[in-house]
Amino acid sequence: MSKMLLIRHAQASLLAADYDQLSEKGFLQSRLLGEYLVQQKSHFDKVYIGPLKRHRQTFLEVKSIYQANDLPLPQPILIEELDEHRSMETMKDIEPLLAKHQPQFQQWIQEMSIQPTPKMKMKMVDTFLNIWARDSFGFELPEGTQRFPDFHAQAKKGLDLVMEGNEKGKSIAVFSSGGCIGVMLGKVLGMEDPVKIMGLNLVMVNCAMSEVLFSGSRLSLKSFNATPHLSEEMITTM
Repeated sequence: MSKMLLIRHAQASLLAADYDQLSEKGFLQSRLLGEYLVQQKSHFDKVYIGPLKRHRQTFLEVKSIYQANDLPLPQPILIEELDEHRSMETMKDIEPLLAKHQPQFQQWIQEMSIQPTPKMKMKMVDTFLNIWARDSFGFELPEGTQRFPDFHAQAKKGLDLVMEGNEKGKSIAVFSSGGCIGVMLGKVLGMEDPVKIMGLNLVMVNCAMSEVLFSGSRLSLKSFNATPHLSEEMITTM
């Protein structure tokens, strides 16, 4: 049986021009994760990362702690399917339609244009993700927009690629995003409801670890959303 440690990236830069960049707290979260893994003598045969900068930055901070302790950490293998969903780009692109068909969004969009706050942004994101997962917008999405079933298929393929060739006694680490990890854990748990699958994403904190045991096609969840390396003030969700 093999072990797979699914690691959500550390805190990104919410409300900044470049969200795909770790915040100062995110860099610290990553180093704390590295210190914890070193203390636990965690060894990995392979490491996989998604294509985003925040995935790579989280890994590199962990790697720096391993190197400081003269411990090996494999070079990461990039898997494009470990990418995050593009629902946030979709939300921005269809803001006028959301304001027209979803009254609550009209209010949030107006408030965000005056004084944006992380709390308000999170409300918008949480609500939008549930609508996106159910495909219940009340209007047709523009052509080329990523839909949940397409993302769901992508993330499940990412899981298959990570497991391929690692079914016997391997220990692997995966650095990705909450949405992608949520889909993977949904497959582990046999979830079919897209809203419940996205619900895993919505409760997952930055730099959290979820451990999966697998052998062949058998998958078992050992732990979910664990943050023993983070104090309460270091817990973030975006």
